[in-house]
Formats: sequence, C-alpha cells, structure tokens
Amino acid sequence: MARTARQILNTLSRSTSVHIHSTTELAAHVHSAAAVIDKRRRQKGQEVVRRKPELRPVALTEHGRSIELTPWQVLHALARGYVLAAQGMGRGLAEHWLSLKFCEALDGNRAGAMALTDKGRSSESWYKGMQARELAVGFGLAVAEHLVQQRYPDHIVSVVDTNTVLRAGWPLSVSQRNKGSRPRPDYIIEAWKPGELSKVTLVACRGNHQKPSKRTGRTRSTTIQQLVKGAELTEGMQIGPWNTTPCLMLSTELMGQGGVVVNVLQSPGEALLPLRTPGAPGNADEEIEDRPGIPYPNAIRIPARDGRRARKVDGFQVGEDDLAWFGQLLARTAAAGLTAFAGGGRHAVRYLTDRQGRAHYDVPAFAATSSIDDADLEVADTRFVGTDNVFRMGAARIEAFSGMESGLYKMIKDGSVEEYRQAAYELRSKRRDPLEARKWNDPISFQGDGTVMALSILPIRKRRTL
Repeated sequence: MARTARQILNTLSRSTSVHIHSTTELAAHVHSAAAVIDKRRRQKGQEVVRRKPELRPVALTEHGRSIELTPWQVLHALARGYVLAAQGMGRGLAEHWLSLKFCEALDGNRAGAMALTDKGRSSESWYKGMQARELAVGFGLAVAEHLVQQRYPDHIVSVVDTNTVLRAGWPLSVSQRNKGSRPRPDYIIEAWKPGELSKVTLVACRGNHQKPSKRTGRTRSTTIQQLVKGAELTEGMQIGPWNTTPCLMLSTELMGQGGVVVNVLQSPGEALLPLRTPGAPGNADEEIEDRPGIPYPNAIRIPARDGRRARKVDGFQVGEDDLAWFGQLLARTAAAGLTAFAGGGRHAVRYLTDRQGRAHYDVPAFAATSSIDDADLEVADTRFVGTDNVFRMGAARIEAFSGMESGLYKMIKDGSVEEYRQAAYELRSKRRDPLEARKWNDPISFQGDGTVMALSILPIRKRRTL
C-alpha cells in the first residue's frame, strides 16, 4: 500500500540506528584481499598499486557500534556533499536538490534500525547503482562527520569536495588511456576552532547492495573490495609528510544484515594547518590565486621502510610551503559551499578560483535549475535565510528549504569568512539538538556550521479558472 506524503515525512523525521562495523577482523579481510590483488598484478607484470600502509578499526568509544540518525540527516549530508561537486549551468536541481529523490527510500525496520523501504529496494540495476553511489555519500559523510566530531568535540566540522579543492593547484585530467590513474579521496573534512590549528581528515565513501553471508556473517567481497579501493584513493593525497594525514574509508551496505551497515576503517595520523589571524595577511577573507604549478609526478616522498629505499612517487602532495595557502583554500571553498547551499551561488563566485569553476557561477543559469537566496524560515527564536524548491509527492506539494542562520549567512555573503567562523563557534552552545528538531512537525536537520535543511507540506492550492 502506497504511503501518504505525511507518512513519508514522518518517517524522514524518525531517529533510527545505523550500525557501524569496524573490527580487526574486517581490517584483516581487507589486507588479505589487497594481497591477492597485488599477487595477480605481479603475475601479469603490472605495477603494484599503492595503498595506506596501515589500516585499523575505529575505536569503539567513537561510535559505540551504532549511531542514531534520521533519514533526513543522511539526506542533508548528501546535499551538502554534492553542492559543489559538479560544474556547469545545470547544477541547481541536479546538484543542490539531489537528495530529494531518496525521500521515499529509507525507513526504520521493526528493530529500530535504518533500512531501505520496498521502493528503495527497486530491482532496476541502473537505479541500484546510482542509489548505492549517492546514498553511500550521505551515510559515509554522516558517519565520518560523527567520528571526526567525536575526536574533536570542541570543534566545528566542515566538508569540502576534494576535486573542487584540487582544481586550484593540481592537474586532474589524464588521457583516456590512463583514466583513473590519479587516485584521490572523495572528501576532505576540516575540524576547526578559531585560534587553533585546523585538523584535516581525508574520506573515501563507497556503497553497495550486497548482504553479509548468512553462513559466516562476513561481509561479501564487494564491501571488502570497496575498502581496498578506499585505501588506494586516500593514499593518493598527502598533507605534510607522507602517511601523517588521518583517513577514513567507508563502505555502506544498504541491505546489510538487520538494516543499513556502514563498514569503516581508518589510517591514523594528524594533519594540522597553520594558524590564521583575522585581519592579518593570509587570512581566509583574502582572495587567493590558483597555483597550477604544483607538481604531480614524483611529488610524494616515501621514506625508507620495510627494506625498501626512500623513493618518490606520483600524487597530490601539499608540501610545507603550501600548507598556509591550502588552509585558506579549504576555508574559502567551504564558504563557497555554504553560499551555494543557501541559494547564493552568485556570492560563491568570490570564494572560488578560476580553475575551481568561478565562471560557472558568474553567469545566468537555466530556468528551473537556479537557486536564489530569497526564502526564510523561523525556528523558535532563530531566523534562517536560504532557498527553496517545490516538488510533488503524489498529490501533495512539498517545499524543501535549505539555508543558514541569517546572521552567519550575511557574514559569508559579505566576504567575512573569519568573522563567520568566530560567530559560528560562539553560537555552537546554542546548536540545535534532536529534541528541538522533534518539536518541528516536519523533517528538519541542523548542522554545527549553521546550515539547516527542512521539508514541509504546502496547503492545497485552490483551482484556478482562466
């Protein structure tokens, strides 16, 4: 029986558990699978692929085997992750509102765990592939942000798309024959606090519809292979000395045993960005230029280890001389994402470099794909400013809103990134919690960076006669 729009929205607001699987056994399976791949490549005379040399489970104290999320929080993470991920004039609905097509895909099962609905279990292979790729971003980022927040509880977490960042300094394109030969993580998470060094974590997200084996309880090969791939992608980028940047590799089983299961492994480390002083040279309010001369070939130096001599390999290396610029780049790219999320794409122009796609935002967009920051939403005593989109759910008309706390958005719109960060941090004590979200009759999700995303059913329109 088809669910009503109200039932679907109630489901999106309901908190359910997402199981986290991170064990030494999982790490051992990934290591064994990688060894088999390397052996086959050697037999074919091919070069062995580089990966993170050490994979570990995430500490149980950081995830407690499961975390509580609403489906709408997952879709909020997906929407934020994709807002700057692609380029071109058709970005509006294609990127900003990408998450809305999954409104009917998630629900809680009888055990209180998040799972796919019957509609989410669609048999069309093309849809499953798209669903696995995109929901993997939502679940992966939601879990990754949770883990980073647990490690740095007094910080605010920002997420930026890696490709958008790297365009400012490194060549991404390769020949068709060597397509895919430049691995890099999917996202970069920055945990920041005014007056302190920022902490950076690299993230690789993948997903699948495989189920654990009923006989052994082990995850099937797809999940293992995706974690192996994640170790390859994250190894392709280094911040500071080799192997010092913490990484999270996640593979989401959308049809896991008992519901959605997020498998996660980590490569430990610490990557710090130089301290910036508001108003002083090098702060994030200053416009920065592309650095297209940063080398990719032989850019990463791996020290002598495991009986091998020190060597240089290809990769995206952020050296000591580029760390300050990279910190500015991350902060400004995150600010561009915030403005785009709130519908102010025209204001994102000031934060993007030419190679990052400034020109794509500095032109009019096609009808039905542009977003304008002319909508507002009031929750308790807080006003949010942003953009909205109306879509159909059966006979009901649904309004989706995404935006920021109005004062914070004004700072970003006016080019004051450092002031925004200070104000956002001071407001963190008033950060909206799940209890306040429950007072809202419709799905709503708040983030520590000041963003909000909400749904509501619009009144029935009166029939018009012409």
